[in-house]
Amino acid sequence: METGGPSVPSQNPGSAPPAYEAPGANGGQSSSPSGLWWAAAVVVAIALGVGGYFLGSNHEADNYKPGAAGYQEIYTAGAQAGTAVGTEAGKKAGARYGAQVGFKSGNAAGIKEGAASGTSAGAAAALGGFSWTTGTHYIVTTIDPTLKGVPAAIQTQSPMVANTAYALCQANPAQICSKPETK
Repeated sequence: METGGPSVPSQNPGSAPPAYEAPGANGGQSSSPSGLWWAAAVVVAIALGVGGYFLGSNHEADNYKPGAAGYQEIYTAGAQAGTAVGTEAGKKAGARYGAQVGFKSGNAAGIKEGAASGTSAGAAAALGGFSWTTGTHYIVTTIDPTLKGVPAAIQTQSPMVANTAYALCQANPAQICSKPETK
């Protein structure tokens, strides 16, 4: 048995239990551990626990330094998660931006196309659907248009012919008469 430590009973079955001696019977030492022994045991246990913690945490911290296996594992997982989140956010932002740009572009094109279509429709209504050739002179008659906003519409169209004299008819000044020119 160790000096100053607890006494251990014999493990032999059938043996008599140890006899307890009165304090001071074995030269002033008691058979149970002293308070000083327990205090020392607690201090040693705390020191071992703290030392184990720091050794374990240092080893764990070393695992996450750049180049270590733990670092690479965490870096890869973070990169994959960040890429997934960033891609999804980018798709949403791109869709919003695309809708804005698409609306502006489409609206501008629609206005331009609408104006061209309106001009064409207005010209067709005003010019009576006749075929026109640039550089040719025409004699036309107009009527009140059926299209709102168009001030006049062409009812008849006649190209002017060279070497022909044109004038208002004396019998009906609402018409134009023509006769060959004499030289």
